[in-house]
Amino acid sequence: MTLHRIFGLAAAWMPAVFLSLVLAPRAYAQGTTAIVAGHARFEFLTPSLVRMEYSPSAAFVDTPTAVVQKRDWPAVHIQSRHQDGWLVASSDAVTLRYRLDSGPFAATNLEVSWHDATHGTRTWHPGQPDPQNLGGLTYSLDNISKANLPSGHMDLESPVDDLIPGIDVHLDEAKPGLLSRSGYAFIDDSRTPVWNAQKSWIEPRPQTDGQDWYLFAYGHDYRQVLQEYAELCGPVPMIPRYTLGPWITDLNFEYFPGTVESGQPEFLRYNQQHLEDEVSRLRDEHIPFDTLVLDFAWHNYGWQGGYDWSPLIPHPRQFMDWLHQRGIKLSLNDHPGYANTDESILSFSDSHAPDVLKALGRPLPPKPTLDLDITDGWTFATDPHDKGLDQHWFAPGHDDRGWKPIRTGLPWQQQGYANYHGVAWYRTAVRLPDTLPHALYVELGQVGGSYRIFVNGKEATHSSIRWPRRLTYTDITPYARAGQANAIVLRVDGGGGDDTGNSTTAGLLRGPLAIRDVLPPKRIYFDLSDQRQADIFMRQLHLPLMRAGVDAWWVDGGGGATDMPGLNPQLWTNKVFYDFTPQETGKRGFILSRYGDWGSERYPAFFTGDTYSEWPVLAYEVAFTARGGNVLVPYITNDIAGFHGARIDFDLYARWIEFGTFSPILRMHSAHANPREGNVRMPWVYGDQGVALMRKYFTLRTQLIPYIYTYTWLAHTQSMPILRPLYLEYPDLDEAYRHMHEYFFGDEMLVAPVLDQSGERTVYLPPGQWIDFFTGKRYAGGTTFTAHYAVDQTPVFVRDGAIVPEQPVSDYSDARPLDTVILSVYGTGNGHFDLYEDDGNSLAYAKDQYALTPMSYTTGADGSHHLVIGPAKGTFANQVQRRAYELRIHAAGKPKTVTVDGMNTGPWSWDAAQATATVTLPRQGIRNRIEVTWR
Repeated sequence: MTLHRIFGLAAAWMPAVFLSLVLAPRAYAQGTTAIVAGHARFEFLTPSLVRMEYSPSAAFVDTPTAVVQKRDWPAVHIQSRHQDGWLVASSDAVTLRYRLDSGPFAATNLEVSWHDATHGTRTWHPGQPDPQNLGGLTYSLDNISKANLPSGHMDLESPVDDLIPGIDVHLDEAKPGLLSRSGYAFIDDSRTPVWNAQKSWIEPRPQTDGQDWYLFAYGHDYRQVLQEYAELCGPVPMIPRYTLGPWITDLNFEYFPGTVESGQPEFLRYNQQHLEDEVSRLRDEHIPFDTLVLDFAWHNYGWQGGYDWSPLIPHPRQFMDWLHQRGIKLSLNDHPGYANTDESILSFSDSHAPDVLKALGRPLPPKPTLDLDITDGWTFATDPHDKGLDQHWFAPGHDDRGWKPIRTGLPWQQQGYANYHGVAWYRTAVRLPDTLPHALYVELGQVGGSYRIFVNGKEATHSSIRWPRRLTYTDITPYARAGQANAIVLRVDGGGGDDTGNSTTAGLLRGPLAIRDVLPPKRIYFDLSDQRQADIFMRQLHLPLMRAGVDAWWVDGGGGATDMPGLNPQLWTNKVFYDFTPQETGKRGFILSRYGDWGSERYPAFFTGDTYSEWPVLAYEVAFTARGGNVLVPYITNDIAGFHGARIDFDLYARWIEFGTFSPILRMHSAHANPREGNVRMPWVYGDQGVALMRKYFTLRTQLIPYIYTYTWLAHTQSMPILRPLYLEYPDLDEAYRHMHEYFFGDEMLVAPVLDQSGERTVYLPPGQWIDFFTGKRYAGGTTFTAHYAVDQTPVFVRDGAIVPEQPVSDYSDARPLDTVILSVYGTGNGHFDLYEDDGNSLAYAKDQYALTPMSYTTGADGSHHLVIGPAKGTFANQVQRRAYELRIHAAGKPKTVTVDGMNTGPWSWDAAQATATVTLPRQGIRNRIEVTWR
């Protein structure tokens, strides 16, 4: 070890005061990355990544944070000096200047500069805008439609005035991403909670008035900044292999036990048997898929929260076993807390509630001593001209002989008033006991529409609610009459919509409808930034379901699940869910959740939320999904065919599936109003053409998993996303920045989804030679062309020389061991591919239990072609030891000869229409070297 290195290691531990003393107003070669200048500290984590801290108390943060994980960095050679009152510190890549003793960082006292080979010297100051940033991600795409998409065709900007209905969350603009043509990226980590090693948990920063910044200066080396960011904030983990197979969602409705609605025929039939029949039909139609996701109705109590299975799934353990026997994983929807809501996480009626309340230190809610059910005995009258208030319809003596009996628990639209959405009145009379308790409350479980309540002719004030809570109560103590019939009258405005904005169902929709002498209890809520509460939440409510057979969680929300200052609640919610799986099972974690800002790459995957089913939304999703790599979020999944939209046009349905096939995660989902409409994303909704289309693309997706899974490994080890904007591969090519609706799918494929009903697509192909993945047609790169694609065709191209491994057709991703590989080789170029394999589910990959099989393709000057499949390197559990290959040679013309290891192969076929030769390579040991030559 050199003396310079020894000094560097020692200096890293020197007190800050000493480091400030050793700085001299001359060039000084330091062996440490840290420079302290009064209340400021600068750390060169790499030659091009600088951490800049300012602390009013000169107390700096040396522990990880909720965002930044790595604190131990190798020493970087820097030079520093004082010059005219400035600290000047330089690495091989950047120079930093800070005016000594000038206070917090600002544009006037801090500057970082670096050399860009294209543009010369570049300079950054605090607060500097970056118009050349290539974009980041928003929290979600909930509620986006054409109306709030950015204008133009680049789709670089965030949606405009996008408000998530119900929770009134305004979606902020995306922060700048890591990639920028300006050559730098900036992260502000000043407020993020810090890690307490003794507690193994986070805690608020001891001071909130400091600055903790990171600047990456990389020029056009986009791969460098992604790798440095992953080193700083944590790498992308390996995901379970099965998650790359298709997903299907169902049960998107609420189930409340004992309600009138739950007893209706359509609810009773949309049950476990219905789901099994749907799954069986997909299998019978030979449509592969891996994961079934159950939305809200898997559990009781709807938005009140619950972890008891609804009666729709009467035998959950049997159901999960049935799915697993067919190779299907199960994911359940969960709601840990939406921002801006009073969402209850656990219903008091749920069987888990007593134990959870005890663990939380909360008492059980008091039981009422007076509990009068007022479900029955209501009469009803419409008031289309809104004259009831002036005519005192609420008065006890009002002549109501013309009012009609009506049931509660169902909207009036289902009781003979199908087309009425205006003002209506409900009336009942309740005899109260001779002796009344000290307080009385009317509870109404859900009123569809805004309402006013009158008791014995006097208007009372009911509680306000915040979505998704629906129970309201009214203190009627001042108006109640003991031992008498008490008139309770409601004026309901069914035209303005209820608390969810729904104006199609109005009236007294759900119980309880009761008079009680206690207030409804406060909701059960978990602060997941509290270590004890997070443990109760996961261990008591989720672990039993995981042990029973739940494979993954859909974390639907989380923006309201923490209370710690400075903490992104979605990020921490994602962490709590994601980390629990490996901690408890030893298997890889996987969740579907929303984006939680910096650090989100550690907790895949990100679903974009409830969009509208429109062509412009599809186009925006294409650009948005590719842009995910700009913040190293490689696993983005959209609701294929959109969320808000029932049976949409087949063309739009087809194009969304085609895009989903070449997305990180392929997942069908929508706001289908089942059980009344059924699952409108199922292919048979579109007849034979729907079944054929889904079979084609879901089969292709499943076959491509060896290719895609290799790129999950590269996302983990090289911090490269699966979907790559063109500029990530060609940062110096201006044309690459003009085509935001095309992307690379791994290194070998370029995808340009069709984005309108015409079927026309203008495609730009980067330099080189390209081959149509489906037809074999050849194209010269560096050009743009326009072509028409039939509704079941989509533009996908492979590089000349590409190697694309696939697996045989199967019902799901790992239906059989990978003992046969379909190996497609394209064109007359040169290519290389390292096929990655592991056990697909455990954490053993982190202990080097995996295998790489190198494959190289070269074209000789004499026109000969050589494919070499090298020996597999590495081992893992249940690894196949012998393998066959089906080689598909996509050639310009029929080969004259094909040899394997120097010997003529057996019979092989030629498909002139596809210009493809198919050669079967006999099964042999995976440690063998195979060389195939053709001319």
